[in-house]
Amino acid sequence: FQYGAPPHGGIAWGIDRLMMILEKKASIREVMAFPKTGSSEDLLFGAPSLLSDRKVEEMNVKIIRK
Repeated sequence: FQYGAPPHGGIAWGIDRLMMILEKKASIREVMAFPKTGSSEDLLFGAPSLLSDRKVEEMNVKIIRK
């Protein structure tokens, strides 16, 4: 909790898990709106991906390379 407690206080509704049980699905990914692959990639948006220097500048983000 580097940035403090989560906004929901650690208590989440779990509606996606409830839907998984009600629909008798084997995986929660089958009922999620935007499921990720096993390697945490989002196929719909192609994320994560590299940003161009222009996009980084546009978002006013500072990248510190070690």
